[in-house]
Amino acid sequence: MLTKNAEKFIRGLSLRKNRKKSGKFVAEGMKLVRDFVSAGISVDIVYYVDELDEDFLDVLCEKISEAEMKRITFLETPSPVLAVFEQPTFGVEDFKEANFILLLDRVQDPGNMGTLLRTALWYGVDCVATTVGTVDPFSPKVVQSSMSAHAHSTIVQLEEEAWAEWARENGFSWVVADMNGEDSRTFNWPEKTILVLGNEGQGPSEFLKEQGPAITLVGNASKMESLNVAVSGATLLYAHACSIGA
Repeated sequence: MLTKNAEKFIRGLSLRKNRKKSGKFVAEGMKLVRDFVSAGISVDIVYYVDELDEDFLDVLCEKISEAEMKRITFLETPSPVLAVFEQPTFGVEDFKEANFILLLDRVQDPGNMGTLLRTALWYGVDCVATTVGTVDPFSPKVVQSSMSAHAHSTIVQLEEEAWAEWARENGFSWVVADMNGEDSRTFNWPEKTILVLGNEGQGPSEFLKEQGPAITLVGNASKMESLNVAVSGATLLYAHACSIGA
């Protein structure tokens, strides 16, 4: 039976302040929950409606009713599995061995962030930096859209000035995605790169634009003003992957 306190706690994880205070996040769906458990992400409890398999033998599990699952789900259609996990915590020191970092500057849409986390990981980029004002990577919508990328990603948030200082100290060069940039098809990527993707409506901040050269995707701007940030990011990550694979 799902207690009132447990229900209140889980529903409270919809708020960033509660996720930050508790250090917890919610994941839903058998594949997503199993991926996190298999990856060693610390799990508090798994709530389930149907039976679970042997992957969950060493995990605290509690069977609840469909009605109880409907009260705690963050999905339009409830999944038969919902779990509460500990948020993995990292510091900027975990980026020192990286050669490529994706920096999200005030990206607001959870779906965009989740897609970018998945895409970055696909192209071998597991270090993702964010600036203050970026959507919380552990919000339920980001977690669902990332398809378990959190289990293999190192995500760190700092002020943009702190990122600039860290980049100088560690030999990183900046590349900023912007409409008024160099053609990505002929761009010469630095050996150690921080690629900046900016806010959906405003683009990257003026401060970050000053840190390095701009890069753009050449297209028919007369018919389409711009691309979605997740699409742009995916295409630039592909361009970088092709450049280092050549």
